[in-house]
Amino acid sequence: MKTFKRGLLAASCLMFASTSALAAAPSGINPRMLGTRAIVACDAVEKSCGVASISFPAGISGLVPYGRPDVAVASMFYPSVDDAEAVIARTDAGDTAQAAIDYVFTVDPYADYRQLAAVKLNPDGTITVGQQTGAESASQRCAVKGATFVVQANNQTTATICAAMATGFQQATGSLPQRLLASLKAGAKVGGDNNGERSGVIRVWSSENEAVFYTKVLADAVVHSSRNALRELDVEMNRYQAGVAAPYASDLISLDRETTKVVKRVLHKLGYYDGRMDATWNDAAEQALYDFNWNNLFFLKPTVVVDGQRKIDGPLVNFLRDADLEALAPAKH
Repeated sequence: MKTFKRGLLAASCLMFASTSALAAAPSGINPRMLGTRAIVACDAVEKSCGVASISFPAGISGLVPYGRPDVAVASMFYPSVDDAEAVIARTDAGDTAQAAIDYVFTVDPYADYRQLAAVKLNPDGTITVGQQTGAESASQRCAVKGATFVVQANNQTTATICAAMATGFQQATGSLPQRLLASLKAGAKVGGDNNGERSGVIRVWSSENEAVFYTKVLADAVVHSSRNALRELDVEMNRYQAGVAAPYASDLISLDRETTKVVKRVLHKLGYYDGRMDATWNDAAEQALYDFNWNNLFFLKPTVVVDGQRKIDGPLVNFLRDADLEALAPAKH
């Protein structure tokens, strides 16, 4: 398969005529494995951008998502790292996300076999979105552009999946990683990849979260070749977000009776809490949570009182609910 020299598409000074016919499909690739669905989005308040995608073949985490805190790209059908990097370079040069994708499609000889989506967060907080799907992309393809996101898909059981994912994202609450996950879940309710959904990735970059002291990766979850890919992606993302990222106020949930029981149960099993196993939160439970945080997480995530209601970090609760207890540090007595 022909490849572009690094930077060929990125050089804004180079202009190519697109008068010749597009190239035939690249050889050496099994087209039966191609097809996926993804959402790309940025959040101006969180100063973050990310991609969530789920498909059949392993390796999706290295094929589809490209980005950083101010721009994210999903390269699909016949993925291309050169196209993704060219889109990013052109947005750096001042193009909108759509203009960058449009240009790349004019110079890529395999444009008919590409599906590209990009979202760019500008320094002034404005967001531009772009999307284009090649004419030879798989059937049951779709795309939806919103003010801060793009959903695109191909080789799906239904073309309505993009609209479902867009609605799921818009109706979701919480941090950007949580809303991207909600979008994938909403799509699963109406359809999926024709080959099945066995592998997935959620990757979000941020320049605002306190975790940027050591990484700009706010969330990173990857699943390969699993019959329960979406469920495992959910578990892995909450493990990463709870363990590595600083908490977001938008992810706080009420510490209600059922949530209290879940948290106490895990803390008890790990030896941090030995008080009453009821639905009442108390000082002993708070100390146990602090001790667990200290031994297992990068950032302390205590409960907080907001408008008279005690709340707790949602990803942390999900992390505890699905915890592999043998992988966590127990209490030290």
